[in-house]
Amino acid sequence: MSRQKQPSAAAELTDGQILGYTPATAPKLPTVNFRLCDAALCRAVAANLPPDSLYRMDDTYLTIEHESRVDQKGETVRCLVRRPMSAARFCSWIEGHMRFRSSADPEAAAVSLNKATAEKILASDALRAAVPPIREICDVRLPVWGPEVDGRRTIRLAPVGYDPATRIYTADSVPWDSSKAYPPQSIAKSLHHILHEFPWSEEEGFMRSRSVACFIAFMAGQFARHLIDRHPLVLFNANQPGSGKTLLACLGLSPTVGNPDITPFSKDDESLRKMLFSQLLAHAPYVLIDDLTTLTSPTINQFATSSTITDRLLGGNAMMRAENRMQIIGTGNNLATTQDVERRALIIDLFVREKATERDIERPLSAYLFARPAWRAGMLQALWSLTKAWADAGCPDLVKGTAMPSFESFAEVAGSITVNAGFISPFTKRETVTEGGDMRGRTLEMLLAAIAGSILPAQEGGPHTGLTMEFKVAEILETAAEQGWDDIVTTGKDKAKSLGQQLRKLRGRIFRDTLGRRFEFGRRKEAACSTYPFRIISEPMR
Repeated sequence: MSRQKQPSAAAELTDGQILGYTPATAPKLPTVNFRLCDAALCRAVAANLPPDSLYRMDDTYLTIEHESRVDQKGETVRCLVRRPMSAARFCSWIEGHMRFRSSADPEAAAVSLNKATAEKILASDALRAAVPPIREICDVRLPVWGPEVDGRRTIRLAPVGYDPATRIYTADSVPWDSSKAYPPQSIAKSLHHILHEFPWSEEEGFMRSRSVACFIAFMAGQFARHLIDRHPLVLFNANQPGSGKTLLACLGLSPTVGNPDITPFSKDDESLRKMLFSQLLAHAPYVLIDDLTTLTSPTINQFATSSTITDRLLGGNAMMRAENRMQIIGTGNNLATTQDVERRALIIDLFVREKATERDIERPLSAYLFARPAWRAGMLQALWSLTKAWADAGCPDLVKGTAMPSFESFAEVAGSITVNAGFISPFTKRETVTEGGDMRGRTLEMLLAAIAGSILPAQEGGPHTGLTMEFKVAEILETAAEQGWDDIVTTGKDKAKSLGQQLRKLRGRIFRDTLGRRFEFGRRKEAACSTYPFRIISEPMR
């Protein structure tokens, strides 16, 4: 009578148990017969793949890992790392989840997956069907739509981990207490404390400022982006460098993304298109482009309005079609906007009346501060409070979708959250504000300072503050000619017209004259003028 072959004890153990770093009582890994036909092998791997181990974005497989790191200031930061799954990596990665044997015999020799077989498995329909698809990966919890109740929309927070209903993977890298929500009035007061030193263009006050409302809608839109189909272009437009436009853009993005990536503006449209399309294929929720010099780019217009984009993949001729839910954010100085741009953009205007580099800021802010977990947690709490207050009111359409055609869901959600918090509609009519710069701009400032310096009290020793005189463009041009500056501050044959165009950009600015007095030039809200007032607003420097 032949003895039946018994499997050895070692054959029942995993590699980790044999090496001694996994308890012997730990569950064994499933075993797959490597000699199965290709289709059966692919099905076996797919069937034995543990849940939440592998994900798919379009046709790319990836794993999501949670890491902690210590930043330069010693603060622990938790983050998500997405690693693409190549065939070479799959060979070793899969051994942590299942074992392969050379036959169905339990004592058959263990084998390793080769790259060619790994490629077949990764390309199989069986694995594609078994791996959950991901639309977006978030490192913080954001709101998503819940089930309707009595015909009314409801909002819930995305659960931590993979949510099959939304196809969103959410981590809790920045924990915050979603059970607490504060009144919108309290949140608005806190936001005013944070934002009041930014040079908002409008003078109607914080809660009545169109640019402030646009910024709140932008920040609320990023937080509630899973509730919105498409996001408009956002522009931070300042009248001079150093106004804080890039810092403000980082502040708006930081609650949801931490320290945002900043991309310089591509000088040619082809490079810009390649960059934007690669970000789109990576499912990036935003692209922040710094220092835009023009808004006439057909690529920006297309990516800002099209729901899908088709283009060639880098390094080949294969065409790829991608859903476009990415928000383009740009910063620039004195950006010339058209009705076509304003129709598809949320424009936040900053207007520094004095020299931007001479501002005295009481509470300097920084991008590092915005990326700190404590700051992000507080801002997420504030944004959740504003969103929940709107949801508790029944998600009313306080701003109609027609306020921004092509971006109706943004208007209805982000706009309504903003108005529900007590701010004005972010789609209120905008005033255009621009300003000159570089050598011509500096020479214009010297010219105006010289003219203002000639305005003196009627009697010696009299007060200077409040003195006002008006000068025509021809008179200002005459002074420029006397100083030898007329060729610098004007272009073309019609010098008076050229100078007038430059002066209109400086209306409402505050400068210092040759006596050290602060003076205001022009009136900001005049549509066109040929006479400009110079108003002295301080006494001479002693």
